[in-house]
Amino acid sequence: MSFYECVKAYPEGSSSASRLALTAKRLGYEGLIICNVEPSKVFRLKAADRIKGIKVILGAEVTAANSRVLKGSISALRARYPFLMVCGGTEELVRSACEDPNVDMLLCPCYYDARRSMSIATARAAMKNQVAIGFDLSPLVLLRGSSRARWLEAAGRNLQMARKFELSTIITTRARSHLDLKAPRDLLALAEVAGFEPEEAQAALKRPGRLIELNRRKWIGPGVELL
Repeated sequence: MSFYECVKAYPEGSSSASRLALTAKRLGYEGLIICNVEPSKVFRLKAADRIKGIKVILGAEVTAANSRVLKGSISALRARYPFLMVCGGTEELVRSACEDPNVDMLLCPCYYDARRSMSIATARAAMKNQVAIGFDLSPLVLLRGSSRARWLEAAGRNLQMARKFELSTIITTRARSHLDLKAPRDLLALAEVAGFEPEEAQAALKRPGRLIELNRRKWIGPGVELL
């Protein structure tokens, strides 16, 4: 299956890109997208590129203190990396990311605060600009008791909002180590616990690969491709 996972590699994670790639290949992934804040500093990326049987894509995680800086960073990184992910810790950054068609994935707001859910305005902006909503499922493993229950409730609200506005979704655990990587079937099972239907979960795990393919094509205008 053409499943892709988004990860952090050394020095922002604890495992090298090649170690992550070897583990992901063994688990059954087709590809791995490295989303570091400073992708140019990923350790020995060429070693991961030489591993056969798995695609290793260098993307970027965009962070900023305010929306103006965020827009500038996205513009600067779009031409260099085929996958851009935004982790917006404030409502301003979340809204700004959804208003930019150059963003591939916005990490779901409840990753930062289980009491928060996606607003209608944010969902409409994401729909208009075709920004996928990312669901980090690691809290299902890391949290316990009432904290996990609150996270599940918030994730469920965001999933319902995504369905209402027909938004694309992506599931991930944002592994920082090869030991944190989950097999696709385990990640799909976690997604179902979070409220995803089986078909939705499979599509969400395949979507990063499809976005990579689209972004690597040469577009000279809206809907016009250079062949």
